[in-house]
Amino acid sequence: MIKLKTTYLFVLITVLFSSCGGYQKILKSNDLDYKFDQAVQFFENEEYIKAYPIFDELLLLYRGTDRAEEVYYYYCKIEFEKGNYLSAGHHLKNFASTYKENPKAEECAFLAVYCHYLLSPKYSLDQSSTYKALEEAKIFLDQYPNSSYVERCSELQAELEYKLERKNFENAKLYFTTENYKSAIHAFNVVLEEKHNSSFREEILFLQLKSYYLLAENSVEEKKEKRIKDTIIAFNQFKNAYPKSAHTQESKRIFKQVKLLRK
Repeated sequence: MIKLKTTYLFVLITVLFSSCGGYQKILKSNDLDYKFDQAVQFFENEEYIKAYPIFDELLLLYRGTDRAEEVYYYYCKIEFEKGNYLSAGHHLKNFASTYKENPKAEECAFLAVYCHYLLSPKYSLDQSSTYKALEEAKIFLDQYPNSSYVERCSELQAELEYKLERKNFENAKLYFTTENYKSAIHAFNVVLEEKHNSSFREEILFLQLKSYYLLAENSVEEKKEKRIKDTIIAFNQFKNAYPKSAHTQESKRIFKQVKLLRK
């Protein structure tokens, strides 16, 4: 048994060293066509770590030749596959704009958009990358209106816009949570002004109703009547917009209670 294990280990080490030796031979070779073919093989086998340094070298060595375009395409795709999205986004867009007639230009342009989409953080963080991704998506849709990637690009665009909507909604909601109801009402209005059909419109109108009511409930006498009227207007707006809302019962309760404030 021990002898069998030793033999297996020896074979494994031999294979590893011969493999490394073969790779080093490729790296040290002066035959550019041979290097290119081997790098493509690594790429097709999804061995991107091995393919990258070869294409990185060939990028310089093939500069100004007919093969430069093809080498750059593989280089861009490897950056993407390795998850270097910032670098990949830059190079993919550069490829698409530099080699506009290349059949791969459209694919690279879309992948550049996708890289920026992947760089967009969760809604609670700074959204500079999200705005950049939306900008790149618009550019792509303008440049390739008939692309097979249009539907997918539009889906990415919608996801990014939803993320911004949610951030704006959560920021406005924070005023409500901290009982700053006047600021909450204003902030919710700003969200709806930016996008009237916001995904959070139902929740916004309901929270505005609650904000108006809580302001009226805790109001001084000279301001109470106006705030009661504002609450009733908010109730009617919510009821008409969402007659079958999950908040319907609570909104009716608020409506009854606000009328009692006049007594």
